[in-house]
Amino acid sequence: MYLTRSLSIGFKLFFIFSILVVSSLFAEEQATQTLKVGDPLPEIPYTNQWEEPSPIPKETTKVFFISDMDASKIIHTILEKENKGYLESKQAVLISDIHRMPSLITRFVALPKMKSYPYTLRLVREEKLADPFPRTKGSVTMIQLKQGKITKIQISNIEKEVKEFLEGL
Repeated sequence: MYLTRSLSIGFKLFFIFSILVVSSLFAEEQATQTLKVGDPLPEIPYTNQWEEPSPIPKETTKVFFISDMDASKIIHTILEKENKGYLESKQAVLISDIHRMPSLITRFVALPKMKSYPYTLRLVREEKLADPFPRTKGSVTMIQLKQGKITKIQISNIEKEVKEFLEGL
């Protein structure tokens, strides 16, 4: 009886320990490091709204990242008032994570609309590629770069703050 009880307790402890180990390994595998000051911008195979490869230019000093429609409205309100080449003149790029958008909506609604924009929109179409970018629902993530390294990260849903970051104020 004593031996059976000891084996039972030992088995339960082993079982619990095994679950904890496997869970922690799985959690580590799933966790993606969020970008922070000092990190380089991740190299992602961006395409633009015309479905052409669109890498981040080396001289880029400002990155605007959006991952939902509310954030999109904030930055697009600012950029639609500007001429072609405005983002480039500010050494800025706009990245949009659209991987969650249904493919039919992307192809027949979103991309045709995006093609009318007077600026290049770098698109992330694959799951997990944009996971390192910090984000808050409904806000624009603004990243300042110096020689390819992040020097500042700011998240805002206020149009004036986004415009000031873009203008370098």
